Amino acid sequence: MSFDLSSVFNDMAKSAANVLGDEAGTAGQDVLKVLQNNKDAIAELVEARTSGDINEEEFESELGRERLVLEAELISLEIMAKSAVQKAMNAAMDTLKSALMATI
Repeated sequence: MSFDLSSVFNDMAKSAANVLGDEAGTAGQDVLKVLQNNKDAIAELVEARTSGDINEEEFESELGRERLVLEAELISLEIMAKSAVQKAMNAAMDTLKSALMATI
């Protein structure tokens, strides 16, 4: 039986979206983006396991490392989004203060 990585990637994205539930909109897109960014590394890991170059223990160890990389990338996207929201709110509050100061 062959391993269809493209199909598995789609299933991985669907699984992540199901866990996210109602929050799946932007977060689901971020998960898919991070998965796509790391597709080659995951493909190499799968190839090494299916060809017998690494054993199950090595595979699990590398899979855990890859999970940490994916999580770190998602967290950095989250931080960037939070920063953008903070900048937007700061600009809105500055506008309010400026308008108020102009009337006083």
